[in-house]
Formats: sequence, C-alpha cells, structure tokens
Amino acid sequence: MPKHTKLLAKIWIFSCLMLNALVSFAQSSAGFTVEVVVADPGVTQRASAYWLALDRVLQLELPAGSVDQATRTDILREPSRYVQAYRYRQIDPASDGTRLSTRQVREGAEADSVIAVTFPGSLLSIIQRQNQPVAVIDESVVEGSGNILALIAVQQDGSEFLIAGSRGSKFQSRLLQLGIANNLSFEFPIMDSADQAILQPSSVLFSETNAIAQMAEKYATTSYFTGALVRLSASAWQSEWSLQVPGQQLRSVSLTTQSLDEALITAVTEMAAGGGQTIIGGGYLASENAFQRSGVALRIENLRTLAQYEQVLALLKRVDPAVVTEALEPGGTVFRSSADVSTLQQQLASQSQLVPLSADEFASELVYQYR
Repeated sequence: MPKHTKLLAKIWIFSCLMLNALVSFAQSSAGFTVEVVVADPGVTQRASAYWLALDRVLQLELPAGSVDQATRTDILREPSRYVQAYRYRQIDPASDGTRLSTRQVREGAEADSVIAVTFPGSLLSIIQRQNQPVAVIDESVVEGSGNILALIAVQQDGSEFLIAGSRGSKFQSRLLQLGIANNLSFEFPIMDSADQAILQPSSVLFSETNAIAQMAEKYATTSYFTGALVRLSASAWQSEWSLQVPGQQLRSVSLTTQSLDEALITAVTEMAAGGGQTIIGGGYLASENAFQRSGVALRIENLRTLAQYEQVLALLKRVDPAVVTEALEPGGTVFRSSADVSTLQQQLASQSQLVPLSADEFASELVYQYR
C-alpha cells in the first residue's frame, strides 16, 4: 500500500475515533453539554452521569498539565456542584450506542434513557484561574431585576429563617446561576422592615398563600418560586418547591436529597422543563432516619405554626424514632412512619393533642387533627 494511502487511512481511523469520543459532547454559548446513557432516571444513576459528564469535559477541554491529579480528583469528587441543568430524553438505540453510559448500563442493565448534563461555559476558566476545585456556587453573578420572586425558607436544628437579603448569599448566587442556565429570571426580597411585616419563614414553610401573594405584589410581580427546606437528619434534606407563573399550571416538586445543591438543581431543572402539575423526585435513602415512602403516611391537619409542627414531630418520634417529614402542606403536614398502622393507632390513642379523623386499620394513610 502506498505511503500516502496508509497515511490517509490512519487519518480516517483517527477521525472516527475522535468523532466517537465527541459524539456525546457539545459546547455552546450556554456551556458544555454531555449526554450519558442511564439505566433509570433515579438519583444514583444521575449522580453517576454527572461524574462521567464532568470527567469528559475535563478530558477534552482541560489543557494537559494545567492541574495535577490530586486537584482533578477533588474537582470530580462533587460534580453536582458544577451542574447547571439536566434534561432526560428517550433513548434511540440506533444513534445512542456510542454514547457514554453509566457502569450499570455497561455491565448489562437495560438502557432506559439519555440524560444531557450541562456545565457553565465559565467552568474551565474558574478551574484554570484558581487551580483548585472552586464550586460554581461561589462564582459571582451579575445581579439584575428578575421577574420571578424567590421565597426560600429553611428549618433546621429547631430554628427557621428565610434565604433573602444578606442571608444565604452563596445559595442566592447558585439559584441565580441556575435560573440563567434554565431561562428563569429570579430575584430575592430585600427583607427590610416592610418585607418582615408581610412574610415570616413559617409563611413559606406552611404555604400561606395570602402572605406569599402579598409579598409578590410588593415586588410588582405575580410570579414566584417558593422552597420549604427541612433538615431531616445529618445526611438528608426534605424540600418542597413550587413555581407560580400567570397563565401556566402550578408546577411543584417534592424531593428528599443528600444535599441542598442537588435539590436546587433538580427543582429548577424540573420547573424549567414544565412537566406535569406534580413531580415526585426520587429520594435519597440516608443511613440515618431513612426516608420511607413505602411506610405509613400520617397526615396531621390544622398545623399552622412551626412551634406546633415541632411539638408534633417530637411527639411522633417518641412513638416511632424513624418517623420523617414527607410534605409540608397548607394547614397540615404529612409524616412517614416505618411502624404498622395498628401500632401507630394504639400509640397515638393516648395523645390528647391528636384527634383521629380516620380509623381504617388497613388504611395507607392515617389522618389526625391537631388541637
């Protein structure tokens, strides 16, 4: 074979290999997007896809020798902190066979879907400039007036607060960045004396719609994004999110996650995708006080203050130490218990603060009223 023919053949083979390596990777003004084949849309597979996607970006875009191996390992330790958005789509066997895939798929599990993971366009400049794993959450954001008011309340360690004003600046920065990446324009309230007269943390935690709407009106908008964040244990958060935009169906999502950042990424991505009215996110199963959707739901009506919620939670934990909060709803709260229905009914019969509204021993949900 002539030398020039061999050379052309080598170039052709090299080009094919490069095409195969790049088939799941794309860069645009919005950032870097990598597609990964997953076995299911659950949290564990999504976390694997985050790692593979970030690793691919670093392989193809990070100049050789620009960071040492230890730094690169640190960057990959928490890939979700760099994610701006993700989208799922149906798998196409004809075109997706050469894409990156999670280990579970590579080891024989049936491919379920493809997730497109997007990182910010500034990611590489952050890494190269700092030469250390700097989370996107720390990156400054050009602030501007948004048309969606963000009202986020946190309950942990017996106290509650609003992420607003000067409180939770990193969280605010992260939400603004995720909003930009997902075409949602957020702003946080100033929380001056006028704001404080309208809205308290419990107003958001317990979905007091009048106070929320009044706050939105003060900021000359009818669009608002709310988040009620509850610390379940040292390694799990429960969060309830909703997005109200005039002319659109209310969007909501309920999540149990290991970190607030994962909850924030999922909530903003799902809201921007505009799915169904209610989206139930996959739960993170903590080793301590595991979130148990398969247990008995215990709905307590007439809980209207955080003090009442904490009193009932303490009472329930004496009955079942593994009980967790599942959903914060207007006027009530849903807890989840690992105990069986009859045991719960017997244990709660002596609690004068709780009046049973349902008595079916085979019920999947027990309903009580707080008094």
